[in-house]
Formats: sequence, structure tokens, C-alpha cells
Amino acid sequence: MMNSLAQTNDNLAEMAPWAGLLACPDCRAPLAQATRCDQCGMTFGAEEDGTPVLFPTRGRQVGFDLPHGACDPSRLKTDSFFRYPARHGQPRGGTYHLDRAHADIMAGLSKDSLVLDLGCGGAQMREWVEGQGLRYLGTDISKTRVHDWLQKHGGADLLCDSHALPFRDGSADVIYSAAVWEHLAFPQLAAQEAARVLRPGGYHLGSASFLEPWHDASYFHMSPFGVHMALSLAGLKPLYIWPETAWPGFVAIMQMGNKATKPLSFMGRLMNWWYLAPKAAQAALRQRRWPQPQELILPRATVSGAIAWIAQKPGEETGTR
Repeated sequence: MMNSLAQTNDNLAEMAPWAGLLACPDCRAPLAQATRCDQCGMTFGAEEDGTPVLFPTRGRQVGFDLPHGACDPSRLKTDSFFRYPARHGQPRGGTYHLDRAHADIMAGLSKDSLVLDLGCGGAQMREWVEGQGLRYLGTDISKTRVHDWLQKHGGADLLCDSHALPFRDGSADVIYSAAVWEHLAFPQLAAQEAARVLRPGGYHLGSASFLEPWHDASYFHMSPFGVHMALSLAGLKPLYIWPETAWPGFVAIMQMGNKATKPLSFMGRLMNWWYLAPKAAQAALRQRRWPQPQELILPRATVSGAIAWIAQKPGEETGTR
């Protein structure tokens, strides 16, 4: 009976979305199972529902190579990354937090490519990703620190720390982190870990708070240049960094303030229009035509509630359809 139960557990482990991908979060040795590291002896627990829990047990030293001039914003070639993708924004009624630009990248991947969703919340991305013929693996630090209305999606497949990912080098085609980096104590380290786990040519897709109110113990609210620094220090190439145009800071403050301010969100949109209208009019008078979205990216970024990005790990391009 015990042998039969063990065999059943082994079979289930082989079918898990993390099968063949795990590495020890302490020593980084490949893991044959989600319960123990044979190299360093570290053992891992699990939630009551069987979700593996793979957090590191000891600290470590970290560092970054800082290129000459990296801290001088005048040296940044902003035209190469500070721009809008062809399509962007979150459609009404779409998957929570999923930007059109991120969806377009994932929709173009080869079938069975792995999307690693870090800070997945309720794992609401799973249905959409699998609907594209892709593999999905969602991680977070908890299955309970999630909005009730998101828990119906099943939650994370595995609990871990984005600063010490329990995955093997080069194991993911896409790392997706929407509205996550502001909640990390060291987003630069999380970017470094993401770069390690991505395959050459793989994509890091994400967004982070900028002028949203402090919320859920957030640490770093990031400007476009802050996002660029975190990505580039990790060795990732920023392709697009842009302000979320439908989520200006004026609206974010009202929506995320409290129950009294939320009904007044229309005032935030009015404030945003009041701020942008003169800038758009000046550009129109100067150019004798209405400005294109790219020409207003700086004033929009100045008051944006959140910043989004698409970055790529240098190397061979990841498979596309």
C-alpha cells in the first residue's frame, strides 16, 4: 500500500508544471524532487494542498557589474527603449493586468513554450496562457495573500522568493511579472534572477508602480529610468518601456486611496486631462498637427501610475510561431 502511494506521488510529481525545472534555492543544484536537495541536504515543505514551498534558508552575497556611465542619465539612448509598442494597454474585460503588448509577445511564441508567472496572485493568467498553447507555471509567496475574487483561479503552482528562484538556468521562455516589482525588497536582484532563469532570447514582460499610492507593503515605485537600470544591470536588453496610459497617477490615487476617494475617480481623470491638454495643444500648434502618442510619452510618463516594459535576454531568439 505504501509503495503504491509513493508511486502515485512520483507520477503526480512528473506531471507537475515544475517537473524537470527545479533547482535548490540555496545551492542551485538541480532537484530531482520538490522535497529535498541531495547536494546540500536542504528539505522543503508543502502547503496542505500539496503546493511545494521552496524558500531559501540562508542569506547570500550579491553584486552587480556597474558599467561606466550607467548612472549618468544623459548617456541613455532613450529612443531605443522609451517608446510605446505597436499595441499596448489593458482592454476592458480582459485578463487582469494583461497588457496587449505582453499578450502579443506571448501569442507569438512556439507551442509549449514556458511562461513563468512570478507573483502570479490567483494565477488568473493560467487560462489565457494555456489557451495560446503554452505551458504555464505560477509562483508567489503565498496562496492566501490574494484578493478573494482571484482565488477561484487556483493560485500558485509553487511558493518561492523571486530573489532566489528555485529554477534551473535557462529554463523559461518568458518571465511575466505584472504589478510585482514594487513589492520586492530588491527588484535589481529579482531582475538578475530572472535573467539567469530565462533562455537566451527569452523575454521579461512586466509592470511596476510609479505614482500609485504606497500599498501592500510596497518597497520601490519605479520611474522609466529606474526600470531601465534594473533590467540593464541584470544583463537584459530593454526593448520597450512605457507609461500605462489608461492608469495615470491622478486616477490611481483616487482609486487606491480609500472608500471615500474611490467614487471620485472621475476627478482624477479630469485632473489628468487638465494636465495633458495644454501640452498636447502646444505640440499641435508647433507642428500644425495633432501629436502622435509617442510625442506625448514624456508628459504621460511624468504622471503615470505604473510603468510597463518588454525586455529580452541577449542570445538566440526564442522560438516563435
